[in-house]
Amino acid sequence: MLGLEVHKTFTKDLIKAKLNPTNSAKLFLYISKLLNNEELPKEAKNHFLSGEWSDTQEFHISGDLLVIYMISESSLQLLRIGTHSQLFKKF
Repeated sequence: MLGLEVHKTFTKDLIKAKLNPTNSAKLFLYISKLLNNEELPKEAKNHFLSGEWSDTQEFHISGDLLVIYMISESSLQLLRIGTHSQLFKKF
């Protein structure tokens, strides 16, 4: 089982996201699966990212709501949660 690291930006994003009970349940289910080295369901659309996020992966909770994370040898690091436009906007 992996350890869990929650970055400060993830915590701030999570407060802003105001998840409904269904999305909260999915989030905790998917995190639990990752911590136990289990595959996520296909509906999560889990995949690696590229560019500046090339060492990370993302999964979808629902629609345009996604989580960016990284897995190391010993831990799952939750980095960001939000919509594509919130997380990947260009300035």
